[in-house]
Amino acid sequence: MPTKTPVANAEKLLNPKLEEAYDPQSLIALAPIHTDQDVADVGSGPGWLSIPLAKYLYGGKLHAVDIQEGMLEKVAERAAQYRLYNIETVLSKESTIPLENESLDGLVLSGTLNEATRAKSLFKECARLLKPAGWLAVVEWNPEDGDADFGPPAKQRISMDSVDEMGADLGLKRIRGRGLGPAHYVVIFKK
Repeated sequence: MPTKTPVANAEKLLNPKLEEAYDPQSLIALAPIHTDQDVADVGSGPGWLSIPLAKYLYGGKLHAVDIQEGMLEKVAERAAQYRLYNIETVLSKESTIPLENESLDGLVLSGTLNEATRAKSLFKECARLLKPAGWLAVVEWNPEDGDADFGPPAKQRISMDSVDEMGADLGLKRIRGRGLGPAHYVVIFKK
C-alpha cells in the first residue's frame, strides 16, 4: 500500500537533491502554462513546486492542494516568506478536491500518484476540475531509476505507460511525454 510522507518529514520534500533530480523550470517550460492561469498543484506537500509555479503565475492563481493540514501550513509559511499572495491552500480528501467542476486551466500532479491509495480515482477527480482544453501535467518517479535512497520504493512507482492508460481512459489527449532528469518523467495531457 502506498505511503504518505508525514508532515514531520516535510523538510525531506524540500531537499535540494530533489531540484537536482528535476528542476521546476523544466516542467514550466514543457507545460502549456500561461502567467494568468488558474492552476492547482495537487499533492503539494510543503510547496516545493507550488512556490515556483506561483512565481510564474504572477497574473493568475495557484491552488496548493493537499490532504494534510500541516503540509498546507508549510506552503502558507513559504508563500509569506516569498511574498506570494496568489497562493490559496486547499485541504482535500485523497480523491475529492473541493473545487468546482471545470474551474482550472491547468493542474500538476508531481510525485503524487505513487502515494495515492486509488490513483485512478485521483486522476479522474483531477480531470473533473479541468476546463475544456485545460492541461494536466503528471510528473512521476521513473521505475527504472535505481536510487533506493531517494524517492519512493521501486514497487510503489508508476510507469509512464500506466499514466498514459489512465489519461486515455478519461478521454484526455496526450500531447507530450518525456524524461525529466534521470529519476523522473513527465506526461502532459489536454482535456
